[in-house]
Amino acid sequence: MLDGKIVLVTGATRGIGKAIALTLGGSGATVIGTATSDGGADNISKMLVDNEILGKGIVLDVRDNDQISNLGESIKKDFGSIDILVNNAGITGPTSELWNYNINDWKSIIDINLHGTFYCCKTIVPNMIKNNYGRIVNVASVSGKDGNANASAYSSAKAGVIGLTKSLGKELATYNIAVNA
Repeated sequence: MLDGKIVLVTGATRGIGKAIALTLGGSGATVIGTATSDGGADNISKMLVDNEILGKGIVLDVRDNDQISNLGESIKKDFGSIDILVNNAGITGPTSELWNYNINDWKSIIDINLHGTFYCCKTIVPNMIKNNYGRIVNVASVSGKDGNANASAYSSAKAGVIGLTKSLGKELATYNIAVNA
């Protein structure tokens, strides 16, 4: 059971993120789920209430390190330290050959999938170290391991998430913090 644990799930409006939020909340955790819009945050809050789960939905752009830093402080003030971080926010983006890939699409996919994961870990990990406890799950993809044709940006971002996860796991090996992808 996760009674008393505080969980941050990025990208919790639908799909995998929504399922993760409901599952962890159903196990007793307080869930803070992120969305990119006020409507999405409201939907998360309603979903949590409807399922009798403590927590709330909040607006967060994982591409913005300052927003994430402010969020970390806000959550600490309102709920206490984050015990479990699930970096789920991500986009696949358009499919195209690498040589035809739009630069802005490339940057957006890397920013959301890889930089967002980095920013969240950078903000949350110091309190996990202080508490000598934490669990981090970075949602990756087999695309990051094998690479998919016409998905070079997504494959590259998820390969980065896998590498980040392995490095961070080794850095935190002496603490009671598990890091998985």
